[in-house]
Amino acid sequence: MECIVELTNMKIGKNMKTVLVLCFLVLFVVSMSSAELLTTANSIGKGKFVGLGTWIQDSNVSNNKDYKGTCFGGYVGYGLIDQLDILFGVGSVTLSGLPSGFESSIIGYGPMLKYTLITEGENFPISVAVGGGYKLLSKKVKIAGLGEITTDGSQRLLGVGVSKLVIPFVPYTGVLYRNISGTIGDSYQIDITLGTAIAWSMQGAVLVEYTHQLITPSVGTNYSSGQFAVSLAYTI
Repeated sequence: MECIVELTNMKIGKNMKTVLVLCFLVLFVVSMSSAELLTTANSIGKGKFVGLGTWIQDSNVSNNKDYKGTCFGGYVGYGLIDQLDILFGVGSVTLSGLPSGFESSIIGYGPMLKYTLITEGENFPISVAVGGGYKLLSKKVKIAGLGEITTDGSQRLLGVGVSKLVIPFVPYTGVLYRNISGTIGDSYQIDITLGTAIAWSMQGAVLVEYTHQLITPSVGTNYSSGQFAVSLAYTI
């Protein structure tokens, strides 16, 4: 309860509520959308590498329409076998729209696995994949004249995705479940993503997607948030 310990030494008056909200803010915002785990349901391919960089704009952070989250991040992945990929993702989020004198940022990183259950072909019209992962999260809140507060957390992910090859497009949809452990208990989140990859070559693609997030925070009432992402991927 590091946040509570530091707050007991601070005289912040009417800003107490704001500090508490920022300190205990659910760490979901480092989500990197469905793209971090599934993108299309197609596998990378045995012995191949993929790199993906992404920009994400998150709205209604912590159920406050004034708070926005901007994320830069991505992952590198390797095809262990034809249907099983291992990925390592990292993301950094900066919050905007906060009250004057407050700054907040979050960093998340960790490994993920994706397994393609069904590969699109003559016998199947779509590809289907499942995946899971784990992330470590670190959040910083800076308060003018009062210093910096750091809180840590973790995130567990499980998802399923479907994609269809319609050259040069690869439309996909995915559902991702997140369990986030933070300073004052667990929160939960379900991401529903709809997007498409747009291939410019056999190796490269741009991905555009929208994610609707259903969030059950550890404190407060349930709410929803929207997230728009643009990513660039390349396979070698």
